[in-house]
Amino acid sequence: MTVSILDAVTSIAERHPETSEDQHSSLVQTAVQMFGNHAGLSELINNAESRGFGHVVQSWVGTGSNQPIAPEQVQGLVGQDRLNQFANRAGIPASIASAAMARILPVLVDKVTPQGKLPQAA
Repeated sequence: MTVSILDAVTSIAERHPETSEDQHSSLVQTAVQMFGNHAGLSELINNAESRGFGHVVQSWVGTGSNQPIAPEQVQGLVGQDRLNQFANRAGIPASIASAAMARILPVLVDKVTPQGKLPQAA
């Protein structure tokens, strides 16, 4: 993943009010590592479709406006284990990880799919 994607997501995604700039940057970096590639995005999309909110994630992939996602949906989408990883790496309470990721994931997926297509598999 290029530094420009990381910088773009960090600057565009709204920072959760209970996170510092460093914590926000760490959350974005972790999200890019997990979901900023073909395998991670495919898993995210499949999880969303199986849980009934594929249309939300597809709006992030598509070229139109991004639909928001609720923190509870993020928990179902990525799982509590991954949310705990996000929280641990960023040094934030697990209780706010899903709300922080609800702000980051739409921007991340949008930026790594600029033409509305998933990145190529490695």
